Amino acid sequence: MPILEARGVEIAWSERGGGAPLLLIHESAATSSVWEQLSEATAGRARAISYDRRGWGRSSAPEGYRRTTVEEQSEDAAELIESLDPGQVVPVGAGAGAVIALDLLLRRAELIAAAVLIEPPLLQLLPVATEALSDDWRRLETAAGAGEDVIGLYLSGALPALGPGVARLPEEIRSAARGRPSAVVAELGLATGWRLPPSRLARVDRPVAILTATSTPPLLREASTALARRLPTSTAHELEAGERPPHLGAPAEVAAIAAELSW
Repeated sequence: MPILEARGVEIAWSERGGGAPLLLIHESAATSSVWEQLSEATAGRARAISYDRRGWGRSSAPEGYRRTTVEEQSEDAAELIESLDPGQVVPVGAGAGAVIALDLLLRRAELIAAAVLIEPPLLQLLPVATEALSDDWRRLETAAGAGEDVIGLYLSGALPALGPGVARLPEEIRSAARGRPSAVVAELGLATGWRLPPSRLARVDRPVAILTATSTPPLLREASTALARRLPTSTAHELEAGERPPHLGAPAEVAAIAAELSW
């Protein structure tokens, strides 16, 4: 994979195909390999650019990496876009990657043509999620204090608000998190800690597709619905993806939606 030196880290990226550019932004506890099926499905219709976010896969992280923000992550993505100079891109983000894609759309709209947001974990849109988040933090702190395997706790799906949907990732993908515990810690609460600007959502003028699956956990489904209500240019899609997230369980359908937005 080529390497981009950006903002104090090395970002590993790759691309496949030709045509209108898609920027594929992976979720927490994963690497860019999560996009292999979707990249294949877009062949001949789009230029699929994927990368390992800072701290994951072949990308590096700063020394003592223990915290990151949505803005920091989206600036990494923006620098990659600008270095490749593909024109306006369609970011396709899953999980935390969907929030990063949305931040790009809000703050760096000149780089963005449209966006595909897969199960965006914006639980701050749901008052009912406050208690669930508090419960997860308490459980995490108790586990850490007792010397338990907090990474395993996170990957098991036992933290449904801090790690919504992570247990639906295949083990071969989740294993990336076992080798990068600092990245897991840095991204705990990443999406829910983002200061969502409601007034700016109402002014979005680019097409946005919000994707869920029949197996999407209730909190993620409700957050996706709440976001769709706030984005005037959004369309909602529920895909049949088995027990996987849409980009893994229905890559051809996701590819078709992304390709249509990129035309």
